[in-house]
Amino acid sequence: MTYRPSLFRQFSWIAAFALGVACGDDAGVGGSGGGTAGDGCLPGQAQCGMACVDLDSDDEHCGSCGNACGRGFDCVGGTCISECPQGATLCDGECRSTDSDPLNCGACGNVCPPGQVCAEGSCADSCPAGTTQCGGGCPDTTSDPLHCGGCGNDCGTGQTCTNGSCVCVEGLTRCGDRCVDLNSNDDHCGSCGNECGNGGTCLDGQCVCAPGAELCDGECVDVQSDPKNCGACGVHCADGSEACVQGSCECRPGFVRCGNRCVNPQNDPNHCGQCGNVCGPDQVCGGGECIGSCDGFPDQCGASCTDLDTDPMNCGDCGEPCDPGKNCVEGDCRN
Repeated sequence: MTYRPSLFRQFSWIAAFALGVACGDDAGVGGSGGGTAGDGCLPGQAQCGMACVDLDSDDEHCGSCGNACGRGFDCVGGTCISECPQGATLCDGECRSTDSDPLNCGACGNVCPPGQVCAEGSCADSCPAGTTQCGGGCPDTTSDPLHCGGCGNDCGTGQTCTNGSCVCVEGLTRCGDRCVDLNSNDDHCGSCGNECGNGGTCLDGQCVCAPGAELCDGECVDVQSDPKNCGACGVHCADGSEACVQGSCECRPGFVRCGNRCVNPQNDPNHCGQCGNVCGPDQVCGGGECIGSCDGFPDQCGASCTDLDTDPMNCGDCGEPCDPGKNCVEGDCRN
């Protein structure tokens, strides 16, 4: 069974494996410099052109700006190394076991003659003791990463075969069915399942946000404009009546602040026309005036004359405010 490298290149290998397939002319091209730390880059990142990158893991800028890893190679620790599981070799873009592959026996492209098998990296007439015949190959199923524990059972990226079982290589941790680096994996940052939220990046096992953003409840947000984290995490602007402006909950257009609340003086019966102007028990507030009824207005909610198609405090139905920052359009809260 042929193992095809994963498209998700987020894994690290042990140093010994890296030395075996270190970047050369085939793995990467010459870089254009180490990159400089930009004011807008995350800690641990460098600026290459207009982009902020991690020179330790970026396949297009591995170790230095412009040093791209070739097909079948990953950037790990600033070095281009093979994607194949430990013990396998990249041959023509596919991971092969040169110990047992009759088409790549001992080395890529070395084909065994018809009738022979590949055993321990050499073409032979039959499989020796301690190996298992799998097609035209004789793998040791206790250690072969492409026939681990049985023919065709290939270990995934970041794994090796030990005593017939696929295990994570040193430096990686199993999370579900994958081996990941808890120091840099955005889906498993510091521990399995700890996902860095929108805009977050995992650096040294901690979720961090870009400059100008803060981590609030697992999400990177702009506290200057986020109505649910306005100025600081957890500061929630009032639904319908407020918006977050430069880190402060401010009254939205058409509303005024009366005490500690933003109200619409056009239809608020306790602040009708101006703060503190309370309509009588038999009156309603419409158009900023205390009047006897809401005749002439599209809708009425309690003592307020309103339009459910446009009122952000009563959008589509009485008592249904829009989230901060959203507008009521045709009875629906929209951005």
